[in-house]
Amino acid sequence: MIQLLEVSSFSYSKPMKVENEDFLLQPIYDSQCNLVFAIADGVGSIAGASSASKSAIKSVEKSVSEGSFSTQSAFNLAKKNINELSLIDSNLATAATTLTTVYVTSKQIIIGHAGDCRVYIKKGNKLKQLTRDHTRYQEMIEEGEHPVKKINERKERLSSVITKALSSQIELDYEITVVKIDEFIEDGTLLLSIMSDGAYDYWHHRPRFSDLTMSTPSAFINSLRKRIERRGPKDDYTCMNVKVEIK
Repeated sequence: MIQLLEVSSFSYSKPMKVENEDFLLQPIYDSQCNLVFAIADGVGSIAGASSASKSAIKSVEKSVSEGSFSTQSAFNLAKKNINELSLIDSNLATAATTLTTVYVTSKQIIIGHAGDCRVYIKKGNKLKQLTRDHTRYQEMIEEGEHPVKKINERKERLSSVITKALSSQIELDYEITVVKIDEFIEDGTLLLSIMSDGAYDYWHHRPRFSDLTMSTPSAFINSLRKRIERRGPKDDYTCMNVKVEIK
Protein backbone atom coordinates (compact mmCIF):
# COMPACT_ATOMS: atom_id res chain seq x y z
CA MET A 1 0.00 0.00 0.00
CA ILE A 2 1.17 3.52 -0.83
CA GLN A 3 0.42 6.16 1.80
CA LEU A 4 0.96 9.78 0.79
CA LEU A 5 2.71 11.48 3.71
CA GLU A 6 3.51 14.93 2.37
CA VAL A 7 3.58 16.84 -0.89
CA SER A 8 4.80 20.35 -1.55
CA SER A 9 5.28 22.25 -4.80
CA PHE A 10 5.73 25.53 -6.61
CA SER A 11 5.14 26.58 -10.21
CA TYR A 12 5.75 30.12 -11.42
CA SER A 13 6.35 31.94 -14.69
CA LYS A 14 9.61 33.77 -15.12
CA PRO A 15 9.50 37.51 -14.29
CA MET A 16 7.74 39.78 -16.78
CA LYS A 17 6.13 36.78 -18.48
CA VAL A 18 2.33 36.65 -18.45
CA GLU A 19 1.73 32.93 -18.85
CA ASN A 20 3.29 29.98 -17.05
CA GLU A 21 3.75 27.12 -19.54
CA ASP A 22 4.55 24.55 -16.84
CA PHE A 23 1.74 22.41 -15.41
CA LEU A 24 1.68 19.88 -12.58
CA LEU A 25 -0.61 17.00 -11.74
CA GLN A 26 -0.69 16.69 -7.96
CA PRO A 27 -0.51 13.09 -6.66
CA ILE A 28 -3.73 11.11 -7.11
CA TYR A 29 -4.61 7.45 -6.59
CA ASP A 30 -5.78 5.11 -9.32
CA SER A 31 -8.26 2.27 -8.77
CA GLN A 32 -5.43 -0.01 -7.56
CA CYS A 33 -4.46 2.50 -4.83
CA ASN A 34 -1.21 3.30 -6.61
CA LEU A 35 -0.03 6.89 -6.90
CA VAL A 36 0.25 8.99 -10.06
CA PHE A 37 1.68 12.47 -10.56
CA ALA A 38 3.09 14.34 -13.56
CA ILE A 39 4.71 17.45 -15.00
CA ALA A 40 4.50 19.07 -18.45
CA ASP A 41 6.44 22.00 -19.88
CA GLY A 42 5.20 23.75 -23.02
CA VAL A 43 7.95 23.83 -25.64
CA GLY A 44 9.66 27.14 -26.32
CA SER A 45 7.79 30.20 -27.48
CA ILE A 46 5.69 28.22 -29.95
CA ALA A 47 2.05 29.32 -30.09
CA GLY A 48 -0.10 27.22 -27.81
CA ALA A 49 2.71 25.90 -25.61
CA SER A 50 0.66 26.41 -22.47
CA SER A 51 -2.43 24.89 -24.12
CA ALA A 52 -0.43 21.79 -25.00
CA SER A 53 1.07 21.33 -21.53
CA LYS A 54 -2.28 21.87 -19.84
CA SER A 55 -3.94 19.40 -22.22
CA ALA A 56 -1.26 16.80 -21.49
CA ILE A 57 -1.77 17.04 -17.74
CA LYS A 58 -5.57 16.94 -18.07
CA SER A 59 -5.17 13.82 -20.22
CA VAL A 60 -3.10 12.07 -17.55
CA GLU A 61 -5.66 13.02 -14.92
CA LYS A 62 -8.48 11.62 -17.07
CA SER A 63 -6.52 8.43 -17.67
CA VAL A 64 -6.21 7.91 -13.91
CA SER A 65 -9.92 8.51 -13.37
CA GLU A 66 -10.80 5.75 -15.83
CA GLY A 67 -9.40 3.01 -13.57
CA SER A 68 -6.06 1.27 -13.27
CA PHE A 69 -3.41 3.64 -14.62
CA SER A 70 -1.39 2.79 -17.72
CA THR A 71 1.53 4.94 -18.87
CA GLN A 72 0.89 3.94 -22.47
CA SER A 73 -2.79 4.88 -22.30
CA ALA A 74 -1.97 8.22 -20.68
CA PHE A 75 0.53 9.17 -23.39
CA ASN A 76 -1.78 7.99 -26.16
CA LEU A 77 -4.62 10.08 -24.78
CA ALA A 78 -2.37 13.11 -24.34
CA LYS A 79 -1.20 12.83 -27.95
CA LYS A 80 -4.78 12.47 -29.19
CA ASN A 81 -5.95 15.53 -27.28
CA ILE A 82 -3.00 17.64 -28.42
CA ASN A 83 -3.70 16.62 -32.01
CA GLU A 84 -7.25 17.89 -31.55
CA LEU A 85 -6.09 21.32 -30.41
CA SER A 86 -5.35 22.27 -34.02
CA LEU A 87 -8.90 21.32 -35.00
CA ILE A 88 -10.21 23.79 -32.44
CA ASP A 89 -7.77 26.55 -33.39
CA SER A 90 -5.46 26.41 -36.42
CA ASN A 91 -3.00 28.66 -34.57
CA LEU A 92 -2.33 25.73 -32.23
CA ALA A 93 -1.19 23.37 -35.00
CA THR A 94 2.44 23.57 -33.87
CA ALA A 95 1.72 23.47 -30.12
CA ALA A 96 4.07 21.09 -28.32
CA THR A 97 4.89 20.03 -24.79
CA THR A 98 7.09 17.75 -22.77
CA LEU A 99 5.39 15.22 -20.50
CA THR A 100 6.73 13.15 -17.62
CA THR A 101 4.52 10.83 -15.58
CA VAL A 102 5.37 8.99 -12.37
CA TYR A 103 3.48 5.86 -11.28
CA VAL A 104 4.39 4.58 -7.81
CA THR A 105 3.48 1.05 -6.71
CA SER A 106 4.58 -0.93 -3.66
CA LYS A 107 7.34 -2.61 -5.70
CA GLN A 108 8.43 -0.18 -8.39
CA ILE A 109 8.23 3.23 -10.01
CA ILE A 110 7.19 3.44 -13.66
CA ILE A 111 8.20 6.66 -15.41
CA GLY A 112 6.83 7.78 -18.77
CA HIS A 113 9.03 10.48 -20.24
CA ALA A 114 9.27 12.74 -23.28
CA GLY A 115 11.30 15.94 -23.04
CA ASP A 116 13.60 17.57 -20.54
CA CYS A 117 11.74 17.63 -17.23
CA ARG A 118 13.38 15.41 -14.63
CA VAL A 119 12.44 12.87 -11.98
CA TYR A 120 14.71 12.39 -8.97
CA ILE A 121 14.63 10.00 -6.03
CA LYS A 122 16.30 10.62 -2.69
CA LYS A 123 19.11 8.25 -1.72
CA GLY A 124 20.92 9.18 1.46
CA ASN A 125 21.43 12.93 1.33
CA LYS A 126 21.45 13.12 -2.47
CA LEU A 127 18.95 13.14 -5.31
CA LYS A 128 19.50 10.52 -7.99
CA GLN A 129 18.25 11.45 -11.46
CA LEU A 130 15.98 8.76 -12.92
CA THR A 131 15.26 10.31 -16.32
CA ARG A 132 17.37 11.15 -19.34
CA ASP A 133 17.07 14.58 -20.93
CA HIS A 134 15.72 14.45 -24.47
CA THR A 135 17.83 17.34 -25.73
CA ARG A 136 20.39 17.80 -28.47
CA TYR A 137 22.99 18.51 -25.78
CA GLN A 138 22.44 15.12 -24.14
CA GLU A 139 22.47 13.38 -27.52
CA MET A 140 25.82 14.90 -28.46
CA ILE A 141 27.32 13.97 -25.08
CA GLU A 142 26.19 10.35 -25.55
CA GLU A 143 27.33 10.18 -29.19
CA GLY A 144 30.87 11.03 -28.11
CA GLU A 145 31.82 12.39 -31.52
CA HIS A 146 32.91 15.81 -30.25
CA PRO A 147 35.03 16.90 -27.27
CA VAL A 148 32.88 17.50 -24.19
CA LYS A 149 34.56 20.87 -23.72
CA LYS A 150 33.39 21.98 -27.17
CA ILE A 151 29.86 20.72 -26.54
CA ASN A 152 29.72 22.52 -23.20
CA GLU A 153 30.59 25.79 -24.91
CA ARG A 154 27.19 25.50 -26.62
CA LYS A 155 25.39 23.83 -23.73
CA GLU A 156 22.71 26.48 -23.23
CA ARG A 157 21.69 26.53 -26.89
CA LEU A 158 21.91 22.76 -27.36
CA SER A 159 19.92 22.13 -24.17
CA SER A 160 17.08 24.22 -25.55
CA VAL A 161 16.66 21.88 -28.53
CA ILE A 162 14.11 19.28 -27.41
CA THR A 163 14.34 15.95 -29.26
CA LYS A 164 11.18 14.29 -27.89
CA ALA A 165 7.87 16.07 -27.27
CA LEU A 166 4.13 15.68 -27.78
CA SER A 167 2.85 17.53 -30.83
CA SER A 168 0.45 17.02 -33.70
CA GLN A 169 3.43 17.55 -36.02
CA ILE A 170 5.41 14.46 -34.96
CA GLU A 171 4.82 10.80 -34.14
CA LEU A 172 4.42 9.87 -30.49
CA ASP A 173 7.82 8.95 -29.04
CA TYR A 174 8.60 8.54 -25.36
CA GLU A 175 10.59 6.39 -22.95
CA ILE A 176 9.38 4.15 -20.15
CA THR A 177 11.73 3.52 -17.23
CA VAL A 178 11.02 0.99 -14.48
CA VAL A 179 12.84 1.45 -11.17
CA LYS A 180 12.81 -1.09 -8.34
CA ILE A 181 12.29 0.80 -5.10
CA ASP A 182 14.00 -1.48 -2.56
CA GLU A 183 17.34 0.36 -2.49
CA PHE A 184 15.65 3.76 -2.10
CA ILE A 185 13.36 3.02 0.84
CA GLU A 186 14.53 4.82 3.99
CA ASP A 187 12.65 4.21 7.24
CA GLY A 188 9.77 2.82 5.20
CA THR A 189 9.49 5.94 3.03
CA LEU A 190 10.34 7.14 -0.47
CA LEU A 191 10.94 10.74 -1.49
CA LEU A 192 10.59 11.77 -5.14
CA SER A 193 11.03 15.10 -6.90
CA ILE A 194 9.95 16.26 -10.35
CA MET A 195 11.33 19.49 -11.83
CA SER A 196 11.21 21.54 -15.00
CA ASP A 197 14.50 22.83 -16.39
CA GLY A 198 13.79 26.24 -14.90
CA ALA A 199 14.14 24.64 -11.45
CA TYR A 200 16.77 21.94 -11.82
CA ASP A 201 19.30 24.27 -13.44
CA TYR A 202 19.46 25.99 -10.05
CA TRP A 203 19.41 22.75 -8.07
CA HIS A 204 22.46 21.39 -9.88
CA HIS A 205 24.41 24.59 -9.31
CA ARG A 206 24.68 23.38 -5.70
CA PRO A 207 22.85 20.03 -5.31
CA ARG A 208 22.51 19.83 -1.56
CA PHE A 209 20.59 21.07 1.46
CA SER A 210 20.72 20.02 5.10
CA ASP A 211 19.63 16.47 6.04
CA LEU A 212 16.39 17.78 7.54
CA THR A 213 15.59 19.91 4.48
CA MET A 214 16.29 17.02 2.11
CA SER A 215 13.88 14.81 4.07
CA THR A 216 11.04 17.34 4.37
CA PRO A 217 9.13 18.27 1.18
CA SER A 218 7.91 21.66 2.41
CA ALA A 219 11.41 22.65 3.55
CA PHE A 220 13.02 21.44 0.32
CA ILE A 221 10.51 23.27 -1.85
CA ASN A 222 10.81 26.49 0.13
CA SER A 223 14.62 26.39 0.05
CA LEU A 224 14.83 25.70 -3.69
CA ARG A 225 12.27 28.39 -4.51
CA LYS A 226 14.22 30.94 -2.48
CA ARG A 227 17.46 29.95 -4.22
CA ILE A 228 15.90 30.39 -7.67
CA GLU A 229 14.31 33.73 -6.85
CA ARG A 230 17.48 35.02 -5.20
CA ARG A 231 19.53 34.24 -8.31
CA GLY A 232 16.80 35.34 -10.72
CA PRO A 233 14.65 32.90 -12.74
CA LYS A 234 15.54 32.51 -16.42
CA ASP A 235 12.50 30.42 -17.32
CA ASP A 236 9.23 29.18 -15.84
CA TYR A 237 10.21 27.18 -12.76
CA THR A 238 8.35 24.24 -11.29
CA CYS A 239 9.14 21.59 -8.70
CA MET A 240 7.12 19.08 -6.70
CA ASN A 241 8.44 16.99 -3.82
CA VAL A 242 6.45 13.88 -2.84
CA LYS A 243 7.02 11.73 0.25
CA VAL A 244 5.25 8.39 0.55
CA GLU A 245 5.20 5.50 2.99
CA ILE A 246 5.42 1.98 1.62
CA LYS A 247 3.34 -0.43 3.71
